[in-house]
Amino acid sequence: MEERFAYICQCLPPPLRGVISRMREGQADFLSRLAELRLRAGHHAALLYDGKNLTLPVACTQEEIKEVFSSLCGGSLYAHGESLRRGYICAHGCRVGVAGRAVWEGGQVVGLADVTSLCIRLPHTVPGAGAVAEETFFQLGCRAGLLIYSPPGGGKTTMLRELARSLSSGAQAKRVALVDARGELYDENFPAACQVDVLRHYPLAMGIEMATRTLAPEVLICDEIGSMQEAEAILSVQGCGVPLIASAHAAALGELLARPPIALLAKNGVFGAYIGIARRGNTFSYDVSEAQEMREVTLCYSQ
Repeated sequence: MEERFAYICQCLPPPLRGVISRMREGQADFLSRLAELRLRAGHHAALLYDGKNLTLPVACTQEEIKEVFSSLCGGSLYAHGESLRRGYICAHGCRVGVAGRAVWEGGQVVGLADVTSLCIRLPHTVPGAGAVAEETFFQLGCRAGLLIYSPPGGGKTTMLRELARSLSSGAQAKRVALVDARGELYDENFPAACQVDVLRHYPLAMGIEMATRTLAPEVLICDEIGSMQEAEAILSVQGCGVPLIASAHAAALGELLARPPIALLAKNGVFGAYIGIARRGNTFSYDVSEAQEMREVTLCYSQ
C-alpha cells in the first residue's frame, strides 16, 4: 500500500501532493482510512476517508488533470485502450475511473478524450476480510460457488483478494485461478507459497473459460459479473465442476437476484450462497444467505 500510494502521489500536482502530505502528518493509520482520491477539472479535489467525502482546499486545472492522467498511463494511452473504452485504467495496481468525452467510431465508443475527472481507488490489504466467505465456502464442502455483493466501494474486491490469498495457502491450500480482468485483484505481496495462477486483463468471459480449461483450478475467483455474456461463459464451464467465487454490484439480495445475468446463474445453481457486505466507515457487517435455505423459503411461501 505504501509503495502504491507513493507512486500515485508522485503523479499529482505539487499543491495537492502537499495538502495530502500535511494531512498525513501524525496519522499512522492514514492509509488504512483512505479509500479514494478524486480529481475534477475546475473543482476541489476530494478524498473518500473513513467512508466520508472529504473536500480538500485545492483544485486541479484541466491541464493538470491531463498531466496526471498521462503519468498514470505511463505516457502510453494506447496500452490502456481496451480498458479506457470501459471507463478506467489500471495504474500500479490501482483502478482509476476516468470521465471525459466519448470518442465514437463506427457506432461504438472506441476511447476517451478531454479527460475531466479521475477517481483513484486505493486497494487495501485487510487480514481476515475473507474469513466469513472462507468459512461459508468450507461449510458448503468447497463444491459450491459464492457470490459476494454490495454497492460500489463496499469491500467486495478486498474480500475476494484476501479470500484468494487464504484459500491458496496453508495446510489446506487449493489451486486458485484468479481472473483479474481489471488488474486490481492480485496482490504482488501474496506469500510465495500461494498456489494461485493469475490471468490479468483478459475479458472476464474469455478468462473464465481459459482458466477452467487450461489451468485445472480447484477454485475460480473473479470480480464484478455484469453482463449476460459473462453469465453465459460461466454456465458453459460449470460442467467442469470448478466452484466460482465472484462479486456483483447490489445493495440487497432481492436487487441482486432481479438482474437477468445473476438470475440466470441462480436458476442454474451456480452459487451455493450469497454474501452481502454492509459498510460503515471501516466497519463491515455481513449477511449470508445459502441457496438451499432460499429455495426452502420460496417453497414454503408458495404453499
